[in-house]
Amino acid sequence: MKKGSKLVCSLVLTVAVLGGTLLAGCAESTNYVEEIRQYQAKLEELEAENQQLKEQLGMSAQPETASAEPETVAAETETEAQSVAETEPTVTEDGDVPAETAEQEAGEEDGLTQILVLGDSIWGNYRDETGIAARVEYYMGLLDKQAKVYNAAIGGTRATIDLDDNEWEFGPGSDNSLAKMISILSGDTSADLLQGKAAYTDMVEAMEVLSDIDVVILAYGMNDFLSQAMDNNSDRPWTGFGTAMVSGVKGIRRVCPDAEILLITPTYATYFSIPVQNQGAKALYNYASLVCDVARGQETLCMDAYNNMGMDAYTAEEYLEDGVHLNEKGRDLYARHVVSCLEGGTKGTVSGNSILDFDKVNE
Repeated sequence: MKKGSKLVCSLVLTVAVLGGTLLAGCAESTNYVEEIRQYQAKLEELEAENQQLKEQLGMSAQPETASAEPETVAAETETEAQSVAETEPTVTEDGDVPAETAEQEAGEEDGLTQILVLGDSIWGNYRDETGIAARVEYYMGLLDKQAKVYNAAIGGTRATIDLDDNEWEFGPGSDNSLAKMISILSGDTSADLLQGKAAYTDMVEAMEVLSDIDVVILAYGMNDFLSQAMDNNSDRPWTGFGTAMVSGVKGIRRVCPDAEILLITPTYATYFSIPVQNQGAKALYNYASLVCDVARGQETLCMDAYNNMGMDAYTAEEYLEDGVHLNEKGRDLYARHVVSCLEGGTKGTVSGNSILDFDKVNE
């Protein structure tokens, strides 16, 4: 009887230990692996003792499923505890999360949207709080989305290069072209060639986080129109506006494969005190149309700043400061359209003239 009682007590203790182990696995998210190993060792000792008792009581011929089941459950519990330990953040003895873990979690939670802009003076001329880059950051903030805009736009920039130049040498007429900027981002041309330009610092900073860039904006066309660049050139893509924009999109996809791409057409312009919508053999809206065509073909986001911002011969004085460049009100309107397109635009489709009502987003 005493030996039988000892067997029963041992089995009860085994179940109790196992139950405690399972409850521990369902409790706080703590690493119980070492404890479970100790329990496992204890179970093995009890199993050996029970086996001896069984032999003494003539029970050795019976199946040993009772001892096998706790072993299996304990192993599953240990695996579960290890899984929890791997998914939970490491905690120091004083209860603090290590700095690296804290920074990683903060980076995942803050949702910072990093935006690189390549374009002309529409973006590049104003870099204060009234500039388009700053206004984009502001309106993204109203949507509870933190944004950092790297404004690598340069006044006078074209998407195209001169017929006498090429994408490796870049003569004076092509010095600030989209082709050159793609070459810099690809590492084929040194960013030091931009020293002395306001875009230099932003370009260098953007290259340091290139793999984390979320959006790349290409905003060209005004200077291509003023230089009357050809529409397309399949033989030398960088010399035709449409083919240059396609090459630009493909180049961005090579260096920033995970980034969203937004193409923006040139804005409406009058050029002179007497309103003149177009000059030269090719009209400005021809270049705007080419941007939209490229966006559809390459399935990028597209903002038609020429047709969908409400700027025309009747409103030009309200939004333009010199017939070409946007005044403060025009820049603010432009920024609202940019953010609206980023938030609600559809790839391969030209955005409409409706924009978010930022005055009501936080009401």
